[in-house]
Amino acid sequence: MSSPVDAGAMAPRTEDERAPLRGAKERTGSGVVPVLGVLMSLLLLGLAVALVRDALVLLGVLGGAPWLQTAVEAVRGTAPATWTAPAGAALALLGLWLLSRAFARRSRDELRLRSRTAVTTRPRDVARLSSAAARDVDGVLRARTSATRRAVSVAVTTTGGESVGAAVQQAVTDRLAPLERRPSVRVRVEGGQP
Repeated sequence: MSSPVDAGAMAPRTEDERAPLRGAKERTGSGVVPVLGVLMSLLLLGLAVALVRDALVLLGVLGGAPWLQTAVEAVRGTAPATWTAPAGAALALLGLWLLSRAFARRSRDELRLRSRTAVTTRPRDVARLSSAAARDVDGVLRARTSATRRAVSVAVTTTGGESVGAAVQQAVTDRLAPLERRPSVRVRVEGGQP
């Protein structure tokens, strides 16, 4: 026998009562994996071409000597040179470094905004927002901004005094308030008149 169902539990939820969606994970840069993938695929493609050509030569479809056999014959009987050990060690270290870069933590190149869903922006857009906020301050003639995920540096040319720098600092900080992790803001005043 089934238990009675609460009528309120079956009622459709309004938009305000719905559970918010979980935000998506923050995007990351691709790192060196695509570069390594392209290099490895080119090497394997070259090896495949050589193997197919050698197979066609051995089957009599193409004339000439097999490339791989010719390469092995050219190397056979040669004594190791003094430069081969350091070159081999350098190539081994390069290979280990590339392998470590392939599995290293990938860089994050976007800044996340405070929201229920995954809304992000790039540092160059943060720089544009910061420049626009700085230009809105009275006494600012020009504003140039550079930004990273952790810091924003604003250089302003003003007609006013030192108080313009503090006003620009506050305006930029307020404009970047929607960011989940706000970068530090540094303002440099140029051409101010006391």
